[in-house]
Amino acid sequence: MASLTHRRLAVIGAGPIGLSAALMAQARGFDVTVFEKGLVGDALRRWGGSTRLFSPVSMNLPKIARSILGAAGPPDDALLTGPEMATRVLEPIASAPQLAGRVHTGHRIVAVGRAGLTRIDLPGHPLRAERPFRLLVAAPGGELVIEADAVFDASGVHDNPNWAGPGGLPALGETAVASRLIRRLGELEDHRERLSGRLLLVGHGHSAADALLILGAVAAERPGMRVTWAVCCANLRPCAEVADDPLPERQRVASRANDLAADPPAFLTVTRRATLAAIAADGPRFQVTLSVPGAREAAPEIFDQVVAMTGYRPDHSTLTELPIEISPVTEGAAGLSRALANVTDCLTIPNVTPADLGSGEPGFYLVGAKSYGRSATFLLRTGLAHLEVILNGMDQ
Repeated sequence: MASLTHRRLAVIGAGPIGLSAALMAQARGFDVTVFEKGLVGDALRRWGGSTRLFSPVSMNLPKIARSILGAAGPPDDALLTGPEMATRVLEPIASAPQLAGRVHTGHRIVAVGRAGLTRIDLPGHPLRAERPFRLLVAAPGGELVIEADAVFDASGVHDNPNWAGPGGLPALGETAVASRLIRRLGELEDHRERLSGRLLLVGHGHSAADALLILGAVAAERPGMRVTWAVCCANLRPCAEVADDPLPERQRVASRANDLAADPPAFLTVTRRATLAAIAADGPRFQVTLSVPGAREAAPEIFDQVVAMTGYRPDHSTLTELPIEISPVTEGAAGLSRALANVTDCLTIPNVTPADLGSGEPGFYLVGAKSYGRSATFLLRTGLAHLEVILNGMDQ
């Protein structure tokens, strides 16, 4: 896109990518404002205290951010927990002189559009790009309208969990009990003292693997506790592993969870090719029906708690008046989805162009995890590289 005249940039989200984008853009002369609906690093704070990032600090920050932290920051090779990343890294960056007065917490984006235009007005026409973006913001003192020449949406996906039923749909009865299911690792740790009896874990990604390790540690303290792990694949080792994985923490988590699945200890039962067919409240507990293809219809079982680690998806409800191109597969940025077709690991990412990272609406970009949508191959290092490509393109 052409070089911006006023260069007012609004960044949505004060996580690692949002704050990195703000620093990198501010260094290039942009007038940056960051809006965060919660606290700085809000999503990371909900990881809990035992789940660590797979990548070290050196891979998770741009050079300008690492220079701000200096010797007071964590070492480059540190594998931080989510809350540690928020408090030891992101909070100092957000309060640094470079971003003084630019990071507004407790500010939720209600809607983003072009001034005076709906999504069907002048799509693709150069005149559309001459109108500023207008952001309706719910602030502590009431609603505000903010104008910007460019917008980076780094709001992530963590607020919008996937359903746990067959084919990604809600299981029968799931919508009625959704608020009672544990869907984040921090929630699982918050419930740790109350975990007992029979528990159901659904999902076979890395979050589910982390959850299984947490449940295993609790079960070691409470011999009567039993966990059923329902995975939709038939693999003996259900969690994906990478040969000679250069990310040791990812390898540790996946390998340990798969070891438990391949040779279950007394606390664990693994039900493969299983989906959550139905769930209903049974007082404080849950009545659950699991479905396995080709098997006789299973009788409902009673579980004291259900942990659904089935991933997350982006929420585009604030962007309905922008004609952006969303991938029909990942629900992330369409151009990026096409560029990353058939990529199966976060460390094997091809080079991308500014056009690959565009949204179809000049000046508006999905960045970070939200640009990947439901794809599980996002890595912070790659998100930082994408920011460089976008900002270079905006300067041309």
